[in-house]
Amino acid sequence: MTLEKSFEEISKADLLLLVEGKVSERRTIEYKRDLPSETYESKKDFLADVSSFANAKGGHIILGVQEENGLPIAISGISCDDPDREVLRLENLLRDGIEPRLQGVSVKGILLSSGSYALILRVPRSWSKPHVVNYSGHWRFYSRNSVGKYPLDNSEVRSAFLQSGTLVEKIRLFRDERLGSILTAQTPARLVPGGRTILHLIPYTAFETGTSLPLEVVANNPSVLKPITGPITNIRYNFDGLLSISSIKDGISRGYVQLFRNGIIEAVDSSLTQMRDNKGFIPGYAFEKALIDSVNVYLDGQKQITVSPPIIIFISLIGVSGYTLAVNHRIVIKNENQYSIDRDTLVLPEVILERFPSDIARALRPAFDAVWNAIGFSSSLGYDENGEWGKGPNC
Repeated sequence: MTLEKSFEEISKADLLLLVEGKVSERRTIEYKRDLPSETYESKKDFLADVSSFANAKGGHIILGVQEENGLPIAISGISCDDPDREVLRLENLLRDGIEPRLQGVSVKGILLSSGSYALILRVPRSWSKPHVVNYSGHWRFYSRNSVGKYPLDNSEVRSAFLQSGTLVEKIRLFRDERLGSILTAQTPARLVPGGRTILHLIPYTAFETGTSLPLEVVANNPSVLKPITGPITNIRYNFDGLLSISSIKDGISRGYVQLFRNGIIEAVDSSLTQMRDNKGFIPGYAFEKALIDSVNVYLDGQKQITVSPPIIIFISLIGVSGYTLAVNHRIVIKNENQYSIDRDTLVLPEVILERFPSDIARALRPAFDAVWNAIGFSSSLGYDENGEWGKGPNC
């Protein structure tokens, strides 16, 4: 479909293709000739439309399209002097009229040959649903089917709340089961003995029934499955999906990356948790840099196989009781309260990406702060006072 591309790339030509191809309204597309006006009914109807997409599969609302019986017949456009102001008005209406607040809705104007504009809204499927329209006394939940939006009845609302909670439980259960397998050495590669750094990138869509993604795309570009440390020495299909390994010798590996068929990525590394003079340590700067770089690489791989956010990032450390962080010697002397990690497993705070971020280092900071907390510091020393990574006192 012409709209299944990066939102920034959608152009007038794509809208014309909808008309030429007679792409009818459906569960994921709705056409409207006019902008919502300032009347109560118009605003309420617009909020119901948007929330219904978010509570279903997501989709697009295209304003400035004339339709008959659900078929687009012309890109009539909308006359407005300031499309940016209209975009802001719609964004404010969505912010104030839908609860909980929608994340990731994109709106933009497309200039037409006539000088008028078409406005397009991309509404992602929400994973914090159900969302309710709460506007000037109107309080109602909506969803969509093949013929458009409809109000949810009480049993459907209750089911939507249960499904939302069950999904988060499934994601955490998967992570916990994988940690259990790694703890008992049930891994697809034999790893160097010692501590482990474990990274999981789990998209919400992974738990939809029948999810199976085009792994061959990544197999043809294996760089996006590079282990956290070390080069790829072997990449192959396995029962779970696609596996890359960084081997050392005699069948022993420093780490691996498993791409599951449903888009989940698991990366395990044994080099960032090191031993020296019988003391365990984690190189603070190298640890954070390796994870930042790896998350950026793996997100790129997930994009290539059409995985979309939300994505939960989990970072875990196992076998690290008694370890400490290797930090700048001057800082250690000043911080006489530096301690070693007091437990074998650290499950760091999860990071939820509602969209693909431009600054993954900033997104990962809560997890990094927790590691530094474990040895007596108030926060990661990789960040400066403005929250920029790589400019802190430990860099």
